[in-house]
Amino acid sequence: MMMFNQPHPRAGATGSPPDAARIRPKTPPGWCVTPGVWATAMPFPSVMGYSYSYSVEVPKGLIVVDLGWDTDEGWAAFQAGLARAGRRVGDVVGVVATHVHPDHYGLAGRIQAASDAWIAVHEAERPQIVSSGEKTEWIGRLSAWLLRCGVPGHEGLRGEVSRLVDAMVDVQPDLTLLDGARVPDTGDCLEVVHTPGHTAGHLCFLDRERGLLFTGDHLLPRITPNVSKRPGSCPDPLAEYETSLRRVAAASDSTLVLPGHEWPFAQPSRRVAAVLDHHQLRLAEVSDAVQQGADTTWQVAAALHWSRPFTSFDARAQRQALGETYAHLHHLAVTGRIRMDGDDTAAPIRWTPARRYQPDTAAENTSI
Repeated sequence: MMMFNQPHPRAGATGSPPDAARIRPKTPPGWCVTPGVWATAMPFPSVMGYSYSYSVEVPKGLIVVDLGWDTDEGWAAFQAGLARAGRRVGDVVGVVATHVHPDHYGLAGRIQAASDAWIAVHEAERPQIVSSGEKTEWIGRLSAWLLRCGVPGHEGLRGEVSRLVDAMVDVQPDLTLLDGARVPDTGDCLEVVHTPGHTAGHLCFLDRERGLLFTGDHLLPRITPNVSKRPGSCPDPLAEYETSLRRVAAASDSTLVLPGHEWPFAQPSRRVAAVLDHHQLRLAEVSDAVQQGADTTWQVAAALHWSRPFTSFDARAQRQALGETYAHLHHLAVTGRIRMDGDDTAAPIRWTPARRYQPDTAAENTSI
């Protein structure tokens, strides 16, 4: 699940490929990206409208990068995409998931039931695969997180928390993928790149021979993925996301980026620079909000510039905005630019300007 934010109004933008205008208003159901690689637009109940599943031809059949949302319509779209490649579900050798959010992992159960394909994720994604018996605990953890964020009358968001947990996919993968490894059954053509940030175990996949980079939600051409600090996230999600972005920027600018949403694009280093700029501007804006007296995550989120007013957000958008705001606040505290009063169990957590404190040691400068 995710909330995508428009770049900060002062952040740079990158160009789109010549066919982006065609893709934007009405996404084609699928197309051949390059010989041996096909894209399929998967219906997604969100303002995004769809996510992408990619099929890559390998010696034994197909490897699929990401699966769509679990609906009958999505399953039909997935099978139509395979048919476009001249294949059937039984030809799928394996599935690699960039992460286990339901718009990328939702059809995992149907694939397991309909084929002998293995499914692989990064080890850090496994805690996000929640069985029915674990859902009550997860609802409790996320409800406590809302209290720590200082949500006033948080009962309205409890329903959103329940919906979020209910959407978590309960399908265990067969294999674990490690950074730098080669995806099995691909003839070593797909390299695993661990890119934490959007989730702790997010992966990208690099096909050096074809000059392709499958980025899931890590890098998108127009909008920025949600990077949240909440139960199950990285210790410092924003720091890890920025480090991951710089790894991706090292890819050749002739590489074609195949993202999980929107449209393919080239010159990944330009897009990375724009996204990094966006987050630096956001950090400054968050710091300013704390300096001006906003002292809970909720208050800071309400003070920030969003693509539309925070007060107009529905429960889902509020929850995602809180997670992103918390990630920026946490990073500012870790780097000594603001302070967190109490510890991470306080309800609510209070954020204060660092100038109210005069630490004597370097160690204190980086404490929360």
